Amino acid sequence: MKFCVYFAFFILFFSCLSLKSVAQPQLFVGVSPSIINLGELERGTTNLVKFYVVTVSEEPFLVYLNVENGKLDFFDSNYNNLIVNYSEEDTASWIKFLNNPVELKPQNESLKTDYETIKSWREVDLLLEVPKNAEPGYHLIKVKPNPSEISGTSGRVGANVVAITSVNIIFNVSGEAKRDGIILDATAERYKTNELELNTYFQNIGTTTITAKAVQNIYDKNGNFIKTIASPREAVKPKEIKIFNSSLPLDGLSLGDYNVLNTVSYTTDSAYKNSTISITSEILAMQPKAGELPFWLFIFIIVIIALMIYRWVH
Repeated sequence: MKFCVYFAFFILFFSCLSLKSVAQPQLFVGVSPSIINLGELERGTTNLVKFYVVTVSEEPFLVYLNVENGKLDFFDSNYNNLIVNYSEEDTASWIKFLNNPVELKPQNESLKTDYETIKSWREVDLLLEVPKNAEPGYHLIKVKPNPSEISGTSGRVGANVVAITSVNIIFNVSGEAKRDGIILDATAERYKTNELELNTYFQNIGTTTITAKAVQNIYDKNGNFIKTIASPREAVKPKEIKIFNSSLPLDGLSLGDYNVLNTVSYTTDSAYKNSTISITSEILAMQPKAGELPFWLFIFIIVIIALMIYRWVH
């Protein structure tokens, strides 16, 4: 076994293998290395990537490998300076495994560290296919091991199979990676009988896919803060216009105009726009009174009763 592989194994288990539970056996499965930096890759190329799955267990295991898009929290570490050039386009489909699942079983030799003895390891080979139309900037792919005991092979009752960490594969695609967006418009319309839907029209004017969400801070005409509402977070491709929808409950609001500070945050920056919504008597009149059935529900009940009478008569 090459020295670099042994060293990577040692680093992997430096902090996690000492956490082994005495009360209940745990069968740890880890990866080495946990971060693979491939540097700059060309569009339209296929690249071979290798890493190891390892365990301290003496029982054989099957390890299934799942692919996910990278997570933004990865950039909280030593790679935080790269986030301004990060593309959040879907990359999970770019991975093809040459062997999945892989079986971990004890080797003829073991690797001893200051903390544990690694009983088995297995090399994983995968192909990373970069599309010809890949966006510029840094891309992140997460490969997560999902270990599973082989039926009838483990002598441990109630053992937990634990995947310690995942492999993060990071690489750069050449070109100007720009994360930027603007709010084009903000409107309000009736959504439900007791809610307004605030629509925020946001355009990605950058060159990379970004994930974003809209947040609205509502103020009365005197500048007093009323409440904050928000939309779900969604992906926005370059040049795409996304409508973010937020629901504003009308309970407790009175007639008049309200100022809205619309913010669309996409992690590395935010876009802002002020707007005004008016709560009119017509809007408030549409709200159902306490204990009053909505009109559509009343009609539905009448139809059901009529059908029941018709079937009973005939």
